[in-house]
Amino acid sequence: MRRSPSSAVNETLVVPLAGGSARATDAVRRLVGPNEPVVFPLAQLANGGRRVLRNRRYERLALVGGPPREEIGYGLSALIALLARPRHVALVDLEREEAISEPLLRYLARSAPFAAAQLMASLAALAAQRVAIPAARRAPRQNAAGPELKKLLYLRPAVGSASAVGGSVTHSHEVIRALRAEGVEVDAYTTDAAIAETAAREPEPPCRWQVARTPLAMKAVPASAAAGGDAALVRAALSAARTTDVIYQRHDRFSLVGALLACVSGRPLFLEYNGSEEFVGRYWNPTPLRGRLVACEEAALDAAARVIVVSEADRTSLLERGLEPERIVVNPNGVEAARYALGGGSDIRRRHGIDADNVVVGFVGTFGPWHGAPVLTRAFAEVASGLPRLHLLLVGEGSELDAARRVVRDAGYQARATVTGQVPPTDVPSYLDACDILVSPHVPLPDGIEFFGSPTKLFEYMAAGKAIVASRLGQIADVLEHRVTAWVVEPGDVSGLADALVALADAPELRRELGAAARRQAIDRHGWQRNARRVIDAYASFVEVTR
Repeated sequence: MRRSPSSAVNETLVVPLAGGSARATDAVRRLVGPNEPVVFPLAQLANGGRRVLRNRRYERLALVGGPPREEIGYGLSALIALLARPRHVALVDLEREEAISEPLLRYLARSAPFAAAQLMASLAALAAQRVAIPAARRAPRQNAAGPELKKLLYLRPAVGSASAVGGSVTHSHEVIRALRAEGVEVDAYTTDAAIAETAAREPEPPCRWQVARTPLAMKAVPASAAAGGDAALVRAALSAARTTDVIYQRHDRFSLVGALLACVSGRPLFLEYNGSEEFVGRYWNPTPLRGRLVACEEAALDAAARVIVVSEADRTSLLERGLEPERIVVNPNGVEAARYALGGGSDIRRRHGIDADNVVVGFVGTFGPWHGAPVLTRAFAEVASGLPRLHLLLVGEGSELDAARRVVRDAGYQARATVTGQVPPTDVPSYLDACDILVSPHVPLPDGIEFFGSPTKLFEYMAAGKAIVASRLGQIADVLEHRVTAWVVEPGDVSGLADALVALADAPELRRELGAAARRQAIDRHGWQRNARRVIDAYASFVEVTR
């Protein structure tokens, strides 16, 4: 039954500016109160979501970020408040674990001037980005600074929430670490302060990130934030770009920074491309500016002297888009196996109250829609009654975590599942060691699109030396062999995954054999040094053809 706009209800409208819906909802319940949460992602403003705001009355609007005022979209919050008309507005700070609440009119009076200024500055940034797109396409592809790769400028723009953990963070740090081990000097620049903090906390930091701050005035929407971040990175890294051999950028949505620096410095751009951001925008991270998203991506690809992809599926998709084969380099992810299988699992079990004789089924990741975590929890719920020693360990957080937890809760097995939230990258080997079976339950991509990922977790699982259950999908199926290095199941098949858990739960010797074989393969074939050598070899071949 539709509520009239005047009806008062005890609900909290949650706008997750950062942290994802599950984490934002948990924080609101913990810091604001038990009011029924209604999650409203900012993208809904452009997708008919205004009816959700107008047709019901809310007790509170909760804006969640780290802190909210510094997140993309905060300038739109005043508009949401005007449409929703809550009694109070709460600013929920994920970093400080605190919430500040005030009446609606006081919030509007305080925030409206900043919101108006941010919207105006962001419109100007979007206009500048439109001009920059054709300029970025003209980046030189044929200029090589020297015969050998001695110095590399690494760029990591971050358009969206900061990334302190996850596969992309591991990838950046391990690529940099491996290049430095090969004698390449690396200057690293980013707009993401979180990855810089992660690096600084490591016992042996991979690099010292130079952080260029995206101006708050340009963060009304992701596209304008990207334009502001690009401008900040160009200013910060221009001097380094002029003295480097190659500019290496990790591609991100709406970003042109590598192409722009290539234009002004004359140095070649190597673009690390982990899949189409247009695809992500179409299915998982919607934006009303899809045309701009495509234009920025095509400009970055056009500007790149070499495009580094993580899988053959990515290579095929780029060939279909018209890229020349010689410009594409396939460079899968890897692992530093020496950091794994060193113990620590017993301490993790004690920390979380997991019995020593439990058979622990583990998943570590960012709980993206492609990871298939709800498939895992459904399989666990299907077999848990017949396997009383089976325990589920979920490490990380993300958009699918809430759905995964709901399956366990509805089945009545909360006491046999441990959800840790995010953990530092340095703790991941110990969490993997706490498990007996590690699961990579990836699911097919929408509309039959070929799976193009190279999951970092896959190689970390292998290095941990534990039995793996994984989906027969894309590169995962290429790397793992059924009943040799893993137990391979059909993607999305709950019953098949449940059967795999049953087969391995009471077979400790088989688990040891699979884990040992997987670890040997990780050491022999999937070290990060191979990844670094492919980049170095790609530069050498580039120099050869441009002489």
